[in-house]
Amino acid sequence: MNWARAGDLGIWAGLSLLVLAESGARQDPYWMQAGCIAALGAGVFLRRSRPMIGLSVVISVQVVILAASLGTTLGIPIALVPAISLLSYSSGRRETQLRHFVIMASCEVAALLALGLLLQQDEPVGEAVLSWLVMLLLALLLVVLPWLIGRYRAQQVLLTTAGWDRAERIEREHRLEIAQERLRERSRIAEDMHDSVGHELSLIALRAAALEVDAELPERHRRAARELRQAAATATERLGEIIGVLRDGAAPVVPPQESVADLVDRAAASGLAVKLVQEGSLELSPMVDRAVHRVVQESLTNASKHAPGAEVTVTVSRIADQVEVRIADTGAPKPAGVPSTGRGLAGLTERVRLVGGTLTAQPRSTGGFEVVARIPQTGGRPEPESEKAIESATADERATVRRNARRGLIAAVAAPLAIGLVVGLVALGYYLVTGYSSILRPNVYDTLRIGQPVDEVERLLPAMEMIDAPTERQPAPKDWACRFYRPAPPFSANYAYRLCFTDGALVAKDIVQTGSVEPTPEGTP
Repeated sequence: MNWARAGDLGIWAGLSLLVLAESGARQDPYWMQAGCIAALGAGVFLRRSRPMIGLSVVISVQVVILAASLGTTLGIPIALVPAISLLSYSSGRRETQLRHFVIMASCEVAALLALGLLLQQDEPVGEAVLSWLVMLLLALLLVVLPWLIGRYRAQQVLLTTAGWDRAERIEREHRLEIAQERLRERSRIAEDMHDSVGHELSLIALRAAALEVDAELPERHRRAARELRQAAATATERLGEIIGVLRDGAAPVVPPQESVADLVDRAAASGLAVKLVQEGSLELSPMVDRAVHRVVQESLTNASKHAPGAEVTVTVSRIADQVEVRIADTGAPKPAGVPSTGRGLAGLTERVRLVGGTLTAQPRSTGGFEVVARIPQTGGRPEPESEKAIESATADERATVRRNARRGLIAAVAAPLAIGLVVGLVALGYYLVTGYSSILRPNVYDTLRIGQPVDEVERLLPAMEMIDAPTERQPAPKDWACRFYRPAPPFSANYAYRLCFTDGALVAKDIVQTGSVEPTPEGTP
């Protein structure tokens, strides 16, 4: 048995207890109790697969009971009403077709009127119709309203789910765009590899050609030089073919041998307020040099796009065996309002990762934005892609929303319970304090005499009076002032002492009953 069926069984048991309690008090026949319990079982266990049928079964039983009970002195059984409201809500959650609900409700209401007129023929038609109208109003409150609430909740869940689906679709599209940008960045890396490695292979071929035509070398050495030149040429050709496959057709965005200083000068000439700070001499491998150039280029492009008018500082420094590139801007005097797709930073992150480095990009505490890349000077093995980086942000947000919703539901239930508990404890504490402060011991009560002055009596009385005094059990004349006291602590006696005063003297003292049980003989003076 799964948890859903276990829950249905618990609901059926709880609703059946209501029926048994009411039917036992009314002394209804056993067949009637069995029929109601069977109808409840059908309604509860069909509320997921066939909610409208389950609701119809329980309402039909209630209609028959109402038709037989209206106009009689037996009273109207109401134990099925909570089940009808619950099943109506459940039907609205799962069966949102208004047509089906209207047809079912109309048939049940018509059946109630017809059965009422048929079974209560001795009653005037006007009274039967009036009773039917009253039942109709109650049905609107107890059946239609829960169904509408359930339907609203179903539509709300549907809209929420559709919203999450759309958010996930947008996120998938965004991830595809980022993946494409990363592929483009890899094609740029391939192009840089072609430029750097191809240049070195060309130098090898050139030197081999010089050896090949050197007359001072033996023939076998010139033949080896020729083979070396041919191998270098073949490697250059193969490299070009591989790079051609990797490239996506994008044109080179920078001159192949442009340095960071040249790039900064070119950006400054175009109107960007940028300065370059270089700390120490750096000898970088070709791939690391291209990665540093790419980070500076993309960061300057972002600064000019998103922070026009800001001052940008490019700092290239050496930290141990790493090169650190820091591009910081002061922030735009006026927001540019250009949306950011995040593709450029994704490409930078991929470029830096592939040469063994790390990149961070975040707003500065003093305003503006900052991009920091740290790369080994000689390059390194790329770090494996983090699983967390490819997780769905929408899924995380949905989990957060659900977690907050659960917390809100718990708080909504726990807060009233906590408040009620505190209020109950305070009320109980106050009741106990007043109860123990209003005890008039029996031996003291026995010493009191009719006609004794108030001053003498008050010296013997406790500090407080009873707060739950049985004032209605024994009426007293209007000019009497009566006080009530306990003979023992709270919950331990079924009587109280009443002392009445008038004209400054005690005029009556007697024992009064506080509960449904007569005072015990031990309480009789």
